[in-house]
Amino acid sequence: MTYITITDHDTINGVLEIAEYPEVFISCEYTVIFPDEKAKIHVLVYGLTEELHRDLLRLKENVIDFVEFLIEREIPHSLAHPLYSVEGTKIDEKLIEKMVLLFDLWEGINGTRGNGVRYLEEAIARKYNGWDKIYALAEKHNLRPLRRREKISFTAGSDDHGGLDVGRTWTAVEDVSSKEEFLRALWEGNTKVGTEQLGEERILKTLIRVAYEYSKNKNYLPREVVFLLDRAFKSPSPELLFNILNAILDETPRDLDFRAIIRDLPYITLNRLWKNPSPSTLVEVFLAFGSHLLTALIKYAQKREEERIKKLAYSLGLNNGRPPKVAYLVDTYPHVNGVSKSAEIIRELAVKEELAVNLIICQSEKIEAEKLIRLKPLIEIPTPFYEEIKLGVPNLLELLEILENKAFTQIHIATPGPLGLAGLLAGKILGLKITSTYHTDLPTYARIYTSDEEVENLVWKAMTFLANLTDKFFVPSQYYMELLQNKGVSPKKLCVFKRGVDLQQFNPQKRKKDIWKAWGIATSDPVVLYVGRVSKEKNLDLFVELASSHRDIPFVIVGEGPYKKELELKAPENIKFLGFKSGEELSKIYASADIFLFPSETETYGLVVLEALASGLPVIVSSKGATKEHFEHGKEGFVANNFEEFNKYLSLLLQNRELRLQMSHLARLRAERLDLHRTYRNYIDSIMNI
Repeated sequence: MTYITITDHDTINGVLEIAEYPEVFISCEYTVIFPDEKAKIHVLVYGLTEELHRDLLRLKENVIDFVEFLIEREIPHSLAHPLYSVEGTKIDEKLIEKMVLLFDLWEGINGTRGNGVRYLEEAIARKYNGWDKIYALAEKHNLRPLRRREKISFTAGSDDHGGLDVGRTWTAVEDVSSKEEFLRALWEGNTKVGTEQLGEERILKTLIRVAYEYSKNKNYLPREVVFLLDRAFKSPSPELLFNILNAILDETPRDLDFRAIIRDLPYITLNRLWKNPSPSTLVEVFLAFGSHLLTALIKYAQKREEERIKKLAYSLGLNNGRPPKVAYLVDTYPHVNGVSKSAEIIRELAVKEELAVNLIICQSEKIEAEKLIRLKPLIEIPTPFYEEIKLGVPNLLELLEILENKAFTQIHIATPGPLGLAGLLAGKILGLKITSTYHTDLPTYARIYTSDEEVENLVWKAMTFLANLTDKFFVPSQYYMELLQNKGVSPKKLCVFKRGVDLQQFNPQKRKKDIWKAWGIATSDPVVLYVGRVSKEKNLDLFVELASSHRDIPFVIVGEGPYKKELELKAPENIKFLGFKSGEELSKIYASADIFLFPSETETYGLVVLEALASGLPVIVSSKGATKEHFEHGKEGFVANNFEEFNKYLSLLLQNRELRLQMSHLARLRAERLDLHRTYRNYIDSIMNI
């Protein structure tokens, strides 16, 4: 800095301690009152003497007297953080307009607030540029304007209460060679403002410094710690503090800045705990995550202030909205399940049509693809009931940084895993719109795997709570929409969406009856097919029971899963397990079968049923879950309530070839109503236009 000042609140004692230095001038930040509104503001006054300071302390009870005194003596002054509420003062249109009439120099950048606030305050100030607007406001409020210029100029200050960010936000003027010329330029409004990166870490550093000074003064800290941190805090370079942190955490690169250190501390401390488990390394982990939580809380407070100012700007007729940009968060990607498949379709559609949608995933395996952002997980944990699928626990600060830096306006949560829950928290912190989709019937899964209805009820309560925190909650069927309403989700938040099927990939024309020879299945027999995950909640025991009742008919299971080995032990010889299949081979298997039997009772949508219909297969599904909504009972297939009905409809289709052919034709026509591209594009549009 060329010239230096300190603006303490209503005192000049601090700046007087350095006033003998030639580059220092005396300043103060005064709490000044609008008597009619009973409102308080802060005014920065530069180039004072002790006598002027005493006069201003007497005048600060009335803002008009205060500003007139400054103007008469041509003392430069600036309205500090104009839209910040001082001591509970309500900032409304009336108060802003009166501030416009009194001050033509505003603090445009404050070092403890975000960029969003900066640009909103500048936009509001520009709204009132021009003498015609100023005189109209004077008449409106019956207040003599004290403005000297028709355009508002700006100053900037660090607002640094910890001594660690001095000089990182500044006011600059050109072509001056003395303090007096600098102050004159301030008076005339010939200023430029600048700053290094703004962010929540500045407040965090201030909190650290204040907490340290308090603890030191109370003798809470050992002398060795005080000696070390005194060196850091009193160093001419505040970065010494971070160098000391780097030295203590010897695995940290020496060039990390404070923001990076706070962001990466969980990785570092978890690694240290893993290598050297001890009470001290465990405490390090708690402190690391505590710093994350504190940083997130500061970010939340900053964003709430920004949201308040946005609403104020909107009320003043300023449109500060941004075009929608969606962060699509999915925990299970890429995996073999419907959620992952939907996410990939959305990513491909976003690439093809240049949509403002990006997938965000969290996993250790490196994946690079267009419209895909990968977060490095803090740890990976197994999915409940699906231990082979690992869920990455994200770094919250890294997620916040990505969402903010890439200007996302909303978050869509595809899965309520660690990433999805972190996304919900991040969305609330940043004030983003949040949508979610109910892809998986987790409460029913919990009951099936635990045989405990209390666990199911607990999961339902959690799902209902999360759904009500969103702006819109998409469900794939009318069945689950009604179910969620009955469980307590607000009807205003619920919206049914329909996904489609690739009609080119799944097509009756791909029928190759001799494909079954490879698995020892007679080509003359009708084939009963199941495609999907081989897991307990799919009710495949019923599939086995039906196969046992029709031992002369081949039954085929396509898919992998944790229940496969147990199922193979139960299965009769007429069941063939083909394992996981995809692409053209899967298409041919679908088209070459004759009946699709899907006994699952937990499907929120059942995409495989649509794939079967598109392949020209009559289907038999359970009356429980959403799969029955894909077709009409008795036309394209049957809906069964129990084993006896499943067996009755299966026997009917096996014995009546003409009925199978008739239903096959109708099945394809039904699927053609749900084109993949059109339905997914409608889905994306619905998410972006909430």
